[in-house]
Amino acid sequence: MPLPLLATQLVGSYTKPRWLYRREALLARQLDQVWEPAPAVLEEAQGDAVRLAIADQERAGLDIITDGEQGRASFVTYFYRLDGIDHQTLGPPNRYGIDLSFVSVSPESSIQRPEVLLPRIVGPLRWREPMALADLRFLKQHTRRPVKMTVIGPITAAARLSDAYYGDLRAAALAMAEALNQELRVLDAEGVDLLQLDEPDAHFLSQVTNPFVAEVLDRAIAGVKATTVVHLCYGYSIAMKNKRVDERFGAVLEAVAASAIDAINLEYEEPGHQPELLRHVGRKTVILGLLNLGTEEVASPEYLASRIREALEVVPPERLLLSPDCGMWFLPREVAFAKLRALVLAAEMVRAELAFRHGH
Repeated sequence: MPLPLLATQLVGSYTKPRWLYRREALLARQLDQVWEPAPAVLEEAQGDAVRLAIADQERAGLDIITDGEQGRASFVTYFYRLDGIDHQTLGPPNRYGIDLSFVSVSPESSIQRPEVLLPRIVGPLRWREPMALADLRFLKQHTRRPVKMTVIGPITAAARLSDAYYGDLRAAALAMAEALNQELRVLDAEGVDLLQLDEPDAHFLSQVTNPFVAEVLDRAIAGVKATTVVHLCYGYSIAMKNKRVDERFGAVLEAVAASAIDAINLEYEEPGHQPELLRHVGRKTVILGLLNLGTEEVASPEYLASRIREALEVVPPERLLLSPDCGMWFLPREVAFAKLRALVLAAEMVRAELAFRHGH
C-alpha cells in the first residue's frame, strides 16, 4: 500500500489503559501481575484495548497503524515462547557490559538489579509456532490503513535471557535470529506493510554488538519481502530519566545500516539529537522519533515542523517517516493522543510546503 511523504506512525506501543495494565508490576518485573482483568475476561479486555488504540490512531490521523501492543505484558518476554528456554528454573543475567551512562536509571526499574533472575537458555533455540500472527490478523480486521507489526530483535531477546547453553552473545543472537526469522516469514506471508525488530540492546551493548549486529539482523530478515525496520532507542522514559546524547549512537546507526534492513526507527527528540546524526544511516529510510515522551507537555505542531525541516536538510522526504520516541504505553491517554495529533499536523504542514515547492 503506497504511503504519503513523511508517513506517521507509532513506534509500536500506545497508552495502556489503567483498567487493563499495572505498569508498576512491569517495572518491578512482576510479569505475572501486570494484568488487571480476571483471566476469564482478559482476552476480551485486551481486544477492546486494541480497538481503542486503533481508533485513537485513526482519529489522530496516523498513516500506519499498530495494535498498540495491548496484549503484551512485555515487548521482550512476549516472544519467549521458543523451544530451548526454561521458564521454571531461572538464572542470573549474563554480564555483557551494558552501558547506560547516557541516562539516569529510575530506582523502581529492575534493569540493573543483580538479584533479578531470568529465564534460561538451556538448549537450541527453535521456533515452535506463530506468536504474533493472531495479533496481526486482529489488527487487519479493524483497520483499512497500512499496518505495522513489531517483534523483539534477536540481540535484545538473547541478551535478556540467562544463557546456560551458547556461552557467547553472538552465537545466542544468531540462533535467536534464526528462530525469529520463521516468525517474520509467517507475518510476511499473512500480509503486513512494515515489520519492525525492536533492538534497544544493540545500543546498550553496542561496544560488544557493533561488530556482528548486521550479521544477526540479516539472518533475522532473510527471505522477508515486507519493508523491514530496526528500532533503536535510549529506553523507556518511565525507567530511563535525564537522557543525554550518547556520542556512540552514530556508530550504532552505521553498524545497523551495514545490514539489509530497509529502515531505522530511532529515538531523536528526548536525548536532543541534531540532524548531523542522520548522516550515519547511509541510504536507509529514517523513521524519526520526534515526540519527547519524558514529559507530558505537548509540543506544538510548529515546533515539530521545524524539526522535520531540519532533518530534511540531511534526509530526502522520500526516505523520511515520522514517529514518537518509544514507550508511549505509560502516558495518560489524553496526553498520548494530543502528542500524536500534533505530529500529524506538523507532517501535514511540511507536506504542504513540499508540494508548493514542487508546484503540485
